[in-house]
Amino acid sequence: MYCFVPTVTGTTTTGSRDRDTTQAFAGINWAFGGGPELVVGVRALRTNASHKVAGARLEATFPFSSSKIAFDKLRLRLVGGHRSGMYELGGGYTFDSKGFVLSSALQADHIHVGTDLTLSGYQWQPFVGVNSLGRAKAPKQRRDGTLSCGDEQGSLTAVADVTSDVSVQAHQQFNGYTCLLGT
Repeated sequence: MYCFVPTVTGTTTTGSRDRDTTQAFAGINWAFGGGPELVVGVRALRTNASHKVAGARLEATFPFSSSKIAFDKLRLRLVGGHRSGMYELGGGYTFDSKGFVLSSALQADHIHVGTDLTLSGYQWQPFVGVNSLGRAKAPKQRRDGTLSCGDEQGSLTAVADVTSDVSVQAHQQFNGYTCLLGT
């Protein structure tokens, strides 16, 4: 007996399924009243079939002072919206002012605009920045098709149903099926 890989015919797109992505990022913000700051973090998103996103963003800021770059804020925001434009709501802690922060922002392709409100002293600080985050990835497409043995006279058989005297190699199967030819 001889085995060969089946062919897929009639491939069609039948819809989408959710896609999870996690991305590390870096950027530069200009904090009004505070100056430039380096921002590094990670964003985790789920994009659904309607291109809506939900997830979270964790980031740390490092303001530039005249002589050094020092760690200041740690923020966690929940993310929602559409893959081309997202809103973020959350909070964090500022180690420089030693207080909790309420934070909100908007993210588009590589552009970030937001504001922080430090609760100790009620200091409001808007910011604008650029970063390495583009739009969220699109949902995965489902593809369906029919397996067949083509023009040859083989019979489509599940690999699990092939007798032990026939060896089915990885390159001779597709999605758990192979074509058997001969006796």
